[in-house]
Amino acid sequence: MKNEQNKGYLMVLAAGALWGTIGLFATLLSNYGVDAESVAFFRLLSATIMLALILLVRGRGTSLFRVSRKGFISCMLVGFISQAFYNVCYMNTIEQGGMATAAVFLYTSPVYVALISRMFFHEPLTANKIAAIAINIAGCILTVTGGDFSDMRISGFGIIMGILAGFTYALLPILSRTGADAEDPFTAAFYGQAFGALLLFFLIRPWNGIGTSFSIPILLVFIGFGIVPSAMAYIVYYGGISRITETSRIPVLASVETVVAAIIGLLVFGQRLGIITITGIAMVLASIAVMNMKKA
Repeated sequence: MKNEQNKGYLMVLAAGALWGTIGLFATLLSNYGVDAESVAFFRLLSATIMLALILLVRGRGTSLFRVSRKGFISCMLVGFISQAFYNVCYMNTIEQGGMATAAVFLYTSPVYVALISRMFFHEPLTANKIAAIAINIAGCILTVTGGDFSDMRISGFGIIMGILAGFTYALLPILSRTGADAEDPFTAAFYGQAFGALLLFFLIRPWNGIGTSFSIPILLVFIGFGIVPSAMAYIVYYGGISRITETSRIPVLASVETVVAAIIGLLVFGQRLGIITITGIAMVLASIAVMNMKKA
């Protein structure tokens, strides 16, 4: 049991690392003239296509597309709430207040997860868990902003969108539990991405978001986007959370995403890592260690 749980921790860490590449693909697509909301839609769409192909090959037909009623509802809620609605709220927060402001709202999600897990799953709020969440939130914010809050601005609508973005992001591990426990990770990941893409298709007009003619480079980036931080990440994520007994640990483990994103920014885009950003990275890693301490 303990080995399975440790394996689950490693799988969620791996999923977080894969999510850390989102900024790389999103930046490439933005440079090609694709707007943010369309990036969100095409990410889900390309992941759905990739996962469908994988399921056809692994199941030698349509057998792996079968899903229980319980798993179907779980995946539908994940797709609608923690994929589509979350993306709309997050993109609106960025539009209203900028990336730094949106990041501050987003990384409050471990608090929501801890409180919901306490209420519905009766998970204990230990001293080291509270400390880990506090360190993690501060570390994520410092890593993303570099300690520069001068550009932070927000409207009333932006505050509402930011709170909803953090909350719907926090619901991902909560809503995923049923699908992860009941279904094959590939199947759960497929339906979650498919429902998200379906709702975003009706909420936005993704075909208007490609500012340039569709080209082979854009197609290749979309394929990579669908495979690495989408299909692969969610397959590993669902496989991991099915092995973890305490849901409140999951967002802290997955926050390694911010560390990977910062490293990619340094290596690929030449962004400088100041002392505050490095401190934030250290705090994120420390929070993961504190969360898994047996005693406070």
